[in-house]
Amino acid sequence: MIELVNVRKVFNAGRPAEFTALSGVNLSIESNKVTVLIGPSGSGKTTLLSIIGCMSRPTAGRVQLAGREITSLPERFLTDIRRKTFGFIFQQHNLIKGITALENVMLPAYPLGERHVPLKQRAMKLMEDLHLSDKAESKVEWLSGGEAQRVGIVRALINNPSTIIADEPTAHLDTQLSHRFLGIVKRFKEERKTVLITTHDPLVYDDPVIDRIIRLRDGRLEVERR
Repeated sequence: MIELVNVRKVFNAGRPAEFTALSGVNLSIESNKVTVLIGPSGSGKTTLLSIIGCMSRPTAGRVQLAGREITSLPERFLTDIRRKTFGFIFQQHNLIKGITALENVMLPAYPLGERHVPLKQRAMKLMEDLHLSDKAESKVEWLSGGEAQRVGIVRALINNPSTIIADEPTAHLDTQLSHRFLGIVKRFKEERKTVLITTHDPLVYDDPVIDRIIRLRDGRLEVERR
């Protein structure tokens, strides 16, 4: 369970360009469910994901993870929680050019100190599961859009996170690849992972795999439906 209590996020506080991205958000995210955040651009979806995923801190309010208040933890502890708890799937993939797909997949695990051989074996198994074995030694700039997205998904899974966070994952995918991504989400759900997705795509939020839809507007929760 992830719980946000009266979370507020302000950028450029006290300056002429001050902007309130989140205004007193109270929200509980159920474990082992697929939750979708929808709303117009600038509504606060990505900011909310970044706070839930320990990539940024709220200006005010509290975040609790499995009953533990994490908002005030030192950065080194937040970094450890982020590595072990969350897997991130980005709209732009954020793969590092000049190195192979396999090396990109393994990168998030290096700080945990695992031995290279078992780490590589696990990475190859995950790549095989998503039909990427033949692309393991390819530089990422040689991959198609769909292949790059799948590499990003494998990278998100390398530390076996309990929660997957996906920010606009189908924004640059065609219909066929979007359906393939939803099949992967279904698999996450079967594995009892918690999944959080931001999207503008009705193909995603209308899919039966989704358990809960939350709408944001102007930094506030507007509507919830299941």
